[in-house]
Amino acid sequence: MIKFNLKRTKKIVYLLLTLFILPEATLIVSGNTFFCMIIQATTPVSSPLVILQNVTNSFIYTNNTSARVTISNGTSSLNVLKILNQTNDDWKLQLIRYDDVNISRLTNCTIWFHDGIASVQIKIINGSYNQTSGSLYDFPIGNDTYITITASTNAISTSYIYTYLKILKSDTSTYFLYQITFGIT
Repeated sequence: MIKFNLKRTKKIVYLLLTLFILPEATLIVSGNTFFCMIIQATTPVSSPLVILQNVTNSFIYTNNTSARVTISNGTSSLNVLKILNQTNDDWKLQLIRYDDVNISRLTNCTIWFHDGIASVQIKIINGSYNQTSGSLYDFPIGNDTYITITASTNAISTSYIYTYLKILKSDTSTYFLYQITFGIT
């Protein structure tokens, strides 16, 4: 005896109807393009006005606007990055700490700018910050300015100091933030 299944029969009927209706449905739909807008970039893309350049143990990321610096315990007054002004404008620089990992092992870590004149920006003594950012540092046209670091630790591990290099156009409130990560092994 053959058992009649109503649900299965309905599904088969719907499938067959769909297969017969679909080829005809494509002829029903049509359209025209009434409006067309071409999008064009109006803002030019240019190279950065101030760039970072590797000096020692640094990895510079694309476009020279961020970097990762890795140094070892016992480093003393090591130039790690050079900051280059590619304009005819004076700028002001400031290094600002925004996060860190495992700094309790740092007995002495000092990061500063210098071009003959030094400006301490970040200072950690015995695992605590004495200074999380420095004062604005004049970055005139044509000067070679370096970021320099001294670091010593009391344990084996890695510490990270995450910073922003704030680059402020003189006499304005316009600035750029470049990300620089310092790793101390």
